[in-house]
Amino acid sequence: MSTVILHRLRTAVRPLVPRRFHGRLTRTIGFIVALGLRGNRVECPCCGAKLRRFIEYPSLYCPRCGSYERHRLLALQLRAHPALLAPPIKLLQVSPDRPLERLVTRPGIERVSIDVDNPQVELEMDVRELTFEDGSFDAALALHVLCEVDERERALSELHRVLRLGGHAILQEPVDGQPGLLADMEAAGFATEVLGAAALEPIAISRYGLIADEETLIGRRI
Repeated sequence: MSTVILHRLRTAVRPLVPRRFHGRLTRTIGFIVALGLRGNRVECPCCGAKLRRFIEYPSLYCPRCGSYERHRLLALQLRAHPALLAPPIKLLQVSPDRPLERLVTRPGIERVSIDVDNPQVELEMDVRELTFEDGSFDAALALHVLCEVDERERALSELHRVLRLGGHAILQEPVDGQPGLLADMEAAGFATEVLGAAALEPIAISRYGLIADEETLIGRRI
């Protein structure tokens, strides 16, 4: 029922609200839905919400912060591997994800966000044509972005170029695209590491609403 209510509210109200306020509207509606789902069966590591359940919208969605499985997996992995975003660090974030805001806007993280059609980012820029100088960033972050980009090899080459030596890219793809992304990262010159949800206990996968086969791919420029 919560999924139906959320969808109906968004569908009914969004046409009445200016586009620049759509994000705020979604957060408000989600907060109301989260209040109705308060409990302790599942937990969102992105915002700390404890709920009776996540809602299917279309996959497991946290109504309080908008996280999906990929966001919650990365939040847990950053907790286990804090060096991945340890300040001081200069971070390039491609197509920012709202549920990760708390993790990427901490003191000591100098973030530059880019996208091609998003009024909330700092720079309008195509990941295939980055205008930054070589070695400009310590880390780059892009979740489920490169699967939507034509010429992915070109995008990976650009990410590799703008990372400093020793810097790393944190990337995710839908499960069926993970092997292809890993191969393309290696072809672009990255030294790769795989952090998988499968390394967690089954009880953690259930509590945090994860996909057991999902992976975060770390590519280091060496």
